Amino acid sequence: MEECDCLVPAAGRSERMGGWKPVMPFRGSTIVETVVANALGSCARVVLVTGYRGVELAELFRREPRVLAVDNPDWPLGMFSSIQCGIALVRTSRFFVTPGDMPWILPDVYEALLRGAPADVVVPVFDGSRGHPVLFHERVKDDALAADPAAATMREIASRFAVRELAWKDGSILRDIDTMEDYP
Repeated sequence: MEECDCLVPAAGRSERMGGWKPVMPFRGSTIVETVVANALGSCARVVLVTGYRGVELAELFRREPRVLAVDNPDWPLGMFSSIQCGIALVRTSRFFVTPGDMPWILPDVYEALLRGAPADVVVPVFDGSRGHPVLFHERVKDDALAADPAAATMREIASRFAVRELAWKDGSILRDIDTMEDYP
């Protein structure tokens, strides 16, 4: 299978959570460590975009050579600014974007998306809803990098390209942790 980078934006403050969610415990690890480990199960490298408390996140992964932690000084602008920051460092012809608060996404999702028919954007779908990770072709990079970091979204950028949906077997691709009600 081809080598593929995974971009994991994890720069926010977790204001709705009531605690800083990247380092909250999750199944014997932390939320962000689980997300990164699952991505590394199928991806060659993770570009972890940090911001708020970025030094702490970078420290978590300092011994993992396949994780590149990069600080987004514009993280208060929102997730798209973190995606832009990370996209500039992607080295593979296709790359994933997986939010840092989705620890239920397992390596088999990444593998299925990579094995499927190629498109500019490949997105998993469960019960009619699009989820993550999203697989992008490098053709998407220029449009993403040229967009306004305070106003654009990857959804809007993706709509300009050929999008293929891949039916997925369960809701893991939709499940994130935004509030304490979402936290197991």
